[in-house]
Amino acid sequence: MKRVLVLARTFGKYSSEPLKLLQDNGFEIERRQQVDVDDLKGFDAVIVGVQKITREMMQNSSVKIIAKHGVGVDNIDLEAATELGIPVTVTPNANAVSVAELTIGFIFALSKKLIDLHNTLYQKRQFVSITGLELLGKTLGIVGFGSIGKEVAKRALCLGMRVLVYDPYVEESVLKELGFEKADLDQLLRQSDFVSLHVPLNESTRHLIDREKLSLMKKTAYLINTARGGVVDEEALVEALKNGQIAGAALDVFNAEPLPVDSPFFGCPNVIMTPHVGAHTYEAILRMNMMAAESIVDFFNNKIPKHVVNKEVIPRLLERGFTRQT
Repeated sequence: MKRVLVLARTFGKYSSEPLKLLQDNGFEIERRQQVDVDDLKGFDAVIVGVQKITREMMQNSSVKIIAKHGVGVDNIDLEAATELGIPVTVTPNANAVSVAELTIGFIFALSKKLIDLHNTLYQKRQFVSITGLELLGKTLGIVGFGSIGKEVAKRALCLGMRVLVYDPYVEESVLKELGFEKADLDQLLRQSDFVSLHVPLNESTRHLIDREKLSLMKKTAYLINTARGGVVDEEALVEALKNGQIAGAALDVFNAEPLPVDSPFFGCPNVIMTPHVGAHTYEAILRMNMMAAESIVDFFNNKIPKHVVNKEVIPRLLERGFTRQT
């Protein structure tokens, strides 16, 4: 019997359907919250959330496939997986709507001062008016036009916002046809009232928003990050928040998670923070559950799984008799 190690804490939490899919296909399932260097031994597949999967862990195991419960693979040594012939799959689009809705929620909360109003009334019992902003006619800058960025852009357009997009891989004609404007990053930062980040974390995007980039933003502008904490230079962001370089920020992701209790963000009253819950809706979790489970089932049925991110392993799978899916 094949053994699957489940590290993603929400896998099968709200529905037994993904667990049943694996069990009906002859898999034994074991759950763990954390793993050490030798903890992958004896397992044929791993469903991983945010835990680090290192080269040494893979080398010390018999793991044949890693299914990421989500889309960001910055916690997996992708180079090592490729060298070892281990396909790594993701669950694209599964959480796009959920993260996009959180982003729009952040925009409303920031523009209407909802958190300040709630805290003043609920905690201080003070009936004080704070002036907010209308979103109609405001400019939203979207950095990264993947599945989540697209969903955010569509919703912003419905709110009457002007949408600028920075994504070097998307043609201007495609954006124009959808009603959006293409911009370079500096232009987007200078013109936007809200800047929302939707890029993966890699060497080209690490600290993409640094001290210099933050200095280009309007003092009345807000930064929203639902991507990865490392995309932003957090030290520079704290300075910008405390110095009034920008009006505020909304963050669902951080460089260190869980957020340390001594994080300087706790000293920034103009920031809204949530504990990396953008994808935490019943609908998104079930979609991610099923896609991760299906990848493992397909692999052990000699089918190349959908959404393999390290595509360099695919020729080796074909040589072993695996078939492509239509």
